[in-house]
Amino acid sequence: MSAIQKVAVLGANGTLGRTLVEDLSNAGFKITAITRPENFRKSTFSPNVVTTTAEYNEVDSLVKAFSGQDALIEAFNPSAAIYQETIVRAAIAAGVKHILTPDFSSDTFNPHVDEVLIFEGKRKAQRELEAVIAQSAAQVSWTALIVGGWYDWGIKNGVFWIDKTNKTIMRFGSGEQKYAISRLSHISDFVVHVLRNPEKFRNRPAYFATHTVTTNQLIALVAEVGGDGWKVTDVDVSSFVERGREMWQQDTEDGVENRVASQAWAMLGSAAIFDESNRYGGDFGTKLEKEWAEGVDTLKEELRELLI
Repeated sequence: MSAIQKVAVLGANGTLGRTLVEDLSNAGFKITAITRPENFRKSTFSPNVVTTTAEYNEVDSLVKAFSGQDALIEAFNPSAAIYQETIVRAAIAAGVKHILTPDFSSDTFNPHVDEVLIFEGKRKAQRELEAVIAQSAAQVSWTALIVGGWYDWGIKNGVFWIDKTNKTIMRFGSGEQKYAISRLSHISDFVVHVLRNPEKFRNRPAYFATHTVTTNQLIALVAEVGGDGWKVTDVDVSSFVERGREMWQQDTEDGVENRVASQAWAMLGSAAIFDESNRYGGDFGTKLEKEWAEGVDTLKEELRELLI
């Protein structure tokens, strides 16, 4: 495969998309930021970034947006995964050579992950991608980046288990379960590495993380750098999961469409991380591209800044 130079980011207006657009542009790639038409007015990027729009459910619209691109990054909201078959067909028609799939979180290739419920869309999207590629004669390949939770973004936005506003930390179970977490800007570094080495990561998941930690380790670090007054709230994992499943079922019966924003989604996602037996692969250390992991001293200094 020739070197990847031109990269389209689909879902460029989201948290991950925006970060990737700017960081990949700074890394020397020629970036096209693609948003839905209704989000175009909200989009402001660096002058050297090409911007365009596309409807995710229209092949012709997507083909036009993907034209001339070497790679496509699917950085959109998980709810948009329902359009995967259309997106992949358009990418193939446009001559895209490599696709980074809409993962960038937990290990959706874990054999038990279907039990978690919230990854159904991503799992279906992956099956559709592989099926469409298999049916075509195109030489397109894919990589799925598995990176764990985005801890810096989560702490800043109050969706992590470290709540800096109320100075509380939720400890699920024993607090000794290891799990992978990544800094949002570090994900850009992972993506750059994959784009510059597409054959190494061809047609497989690639596992990256900034840190692999336990909640008890985080509690100790926060006590050291976060000042006084912190409290730990202990949570029983099994009860938490049971409640999350009940809420998921109720949302299903109520016809809730925006699952990503639901409390059930957040609860079940937490369950996937904190299972005491690592049933859902929250700790994927044995599969990790280990040269990218950073040490505890780096995490300590990051927490010092994040908890201000």
